[in-house]
Amino acid sequence: MAKRYISTLSVICCFFLFFSCSRENYIDPMADDGGTPSPVTQVAVKPLPGAAVLRYKLPQDGNLRYVKAVFEIRPGVERETIASLYQDSLIVDGFPDVKEYEVQLYTVSYGEKRSEPVTVKITPLTSPLQEAHNTFRFEETFGGTTISFDNSGEASLAVTILTPDSTGILKAVQTYYTKSREGRFSVRGFADEPRLFGAVIRDRWGNLSDTLTQTLTPVFEELIPKNLFKGLVLPTDVVGGHANASWTLDKIWDDKYGAGSLQFHTKPGSGIPQWFTFDMGRPCLLSRYKFYHRAGSQYVYQLGAPRKWEVWGTAGTPDPSGSWNGWVKLMDCESYKPSGEGPVTAEDVTYAVDQGEDFIFPEQIPVRYLRFKVNETWGFLDYIYIAEVTFWGDADITP
Repeated sequence: MAKRYISTLSVICCFFLFFSCSRENYIDPMADDGGTPSPVTQVAVKPLPGAAVLRYKLPQDGNLRYVKAVFEIRPGVERETIASLYQDSLIVDGFPDVKEYEVQLYTVSYGEKRSEPVTVKITPLTSPLQEAHNTFRFEETFGGTTISFDNSGEASLAVTILTPDSTGILKAVQTYYTKSREGRFSVRGFADEPRLFGAVIRDRWGNLSDTLTQTLTPVFEELIPKNLFKGLVLPTDVVGGHANASWTLDKIWDDKYGAGSLQFHTKPGSGIPQWFTFDMGRPCLLSRYKFYHRAGSQYVYQLGAPRKWEVWGTAGTPDPSGSWNGWVKLMDCESYKPSGEGPVTAEDVTYAVDQGEDFIFPEQIPVRYLRFKVNETWGFLDYIYIAEVTFWGDADITP
């Protein structure tokens, strides 16, 4: 009885399987039926920066699997773009120049047979690479040069800075990677004498710009030694460490930052604005400083990371009452996030934690004591954390 039941069930399953396949008109995606699909027709071109959108009419061909565009973005470098049979357009990109390029459009069958090509001529708009090249600027700055350029499409670009080595040959000294709308970086560590700087921009397809060069004279500066730095706790200052007793003020000048380092961290509930004071141990003229964020993608540009603050200075002994008498505001600072609004990116972390944010003092005023007043954090919280600060300028101004 059981054997007859199983046999009947098998026949029923086969019946439904047969008619199910028939109704869906199932096609093996790798089957080669020997046919070559008809080409696309009525192709229209819409140019974009360094790219173009191609719209077309698909053939009524049951053997069509996808549409392929084949094109050359520079001599010897061929690229392909594929669109499914459910799309009536595709984007071809990676073109570095504003000139005419040829694109071959094919329809492709399930058996990977290509139609006759349809040749389309496109002229893309100014590419991100060219935009960056055309707007590139060098500026003299303390210890080196600052470069800046526009990148309105927020394209992925790499900029390599060059300068002659001891033999006079141009060598790469640093490469920056960015997707920011406004690229701005500095390279430093050079003497205050005329020096040739160069730059080459590269996009994500390996296209290179012409080499840009300019001779500049870096502005003199030296690293301000931290060996005499010490905290100065004045009334109204906030220096109490968070739960971890080792998160004290002196951590911002211990030359340790990045993963695994300790930071200065005030207690939650300590209020905003809040400020702290320290003594550099000698009168200095400050040119700039670097501000390093607490390591960890969950901390950078978030929670208690300072966003807006002021730096104050004085050459004389501060008022022991903790008042602001005798202090001079040196600059207002606002933290810069390279990727702009939105989630924290790897580029943001590299900039804030490893490279440090750059701040340039607008005027060089003799100061020995510094006071940081934090007015806002990225997370709008009432505590702060800072990994490190490092200053440059003239450390020897004692008469």
